Amino acid sequence: MTFFKKLRYLIEFALFYPLYLIVKNLPLCGLRFFATVVGWGMYQVPYFRKVVNENLAAAFPEKSKSEIKKLGMLNLSSLVMTALEFIWFSDSPERIEKHVRCCEDFLACIQRAREDKKGLIFVSPHLGNWELAGLMVSHYSGLPFAVVARTMNNPYLNNLVNSGRRFTSTKVIPAKGAVKGMVKALKDGCIMATLVDQNTRARDGGVFVDFFGLPVPTATVPAFFARKFNVPVCIGGCSRENGYYTSFVRYLSKPTSEYADDTEMTQELMKLTEELVRQHPEQYLWFYQRFRYIPKEAPESLIKRYPAYATVAPERFYRKDYSQSRSSQN
Repeated sequence: MTFFKKLRYLIEFALFYPLYLIVKNLPLCGLRFFATVVGWGMYQVPYFRKVVNENLAAAFPEKSKSEIKKLGMLNLSSLVMTALEFIWFSDSPERIEKHVRCCEDFLACIQRAREDKKGLIFVSPHLGNWELAGLMVSHYSGLPFAVVARTMNNPYLNNLVNSGRRFTSTKVIPAKGAVKGMVKALKDGCIMATLVDQNTRARDGGVFVDFFGLPVPTATVPAFFARKFNVPVCIGGCSRENGYYTSFVRYLSKPTSEYADDTEMTQELMKLTEELVRQHPEQYLWFYQRFRYIPKEAPESLIKRYPAYATVAPERFYRKDYSQSRSSQN
């Protein structure tokens, strides 16, 4: 790391840390007010508004423009609240005890993992507060817990964020080169937490599966590990309901060993995700360009249903050897 890069990272950390302390010490109602104001401000930015509204319109074509607008503003406030809540709840098990309600199915899922001693793959969508869901699982399970997370460029901010994830002895596995860490975690009988609803190119192991009636490229990693190690899978998280944070969990329709392939299981995970999102559409991550890639064989009638930012997946989306083949041609 060069001197100037280190200096920049230190300055970024010095600017962020006072805000971090303020958030830690605000009452929960203060966080809600701040999130509402910032979310409204974000909605006034054309780019933010456009992405959120286009995603909502693609997922809910039956909704009117006024309904989409209302959902969009609520959604950006929810996104801000997710970041604030992670800071507020980290290092504070007493806050989790006070404000988070665990459903019976969730506790039963944890008990089953305890008894089976086979580990568990806990798949979470970007719904409600997925970071709080990880803290909650680790806090209530009492089992070894590992989570895959992206490494931030700024090492000081990265350490601060991960310290919040680790306060319940959670093991953080860097997303880059995560396979070895995930294999070890599952062999050790850990609960392995991972996100499911992000764009993954075909060349990186993604497959197109249906999501709100549109094919989207989705990682098969949870399904691959579940089938390879015969580990049970559930999809769960934490949503905001009536001033509390309520856990939710859904099970797959059949045992891991009965799925024909990774694609079939991945499709069911996305189907369950869609069902959950429909219950709380304002709490999903609509700011993300989830419908970015269109399969190359898609008919024109289907292409028209995608948001304006979407594009037909290029050749490099599919081929691992794309860059090498281009170089040899030149």
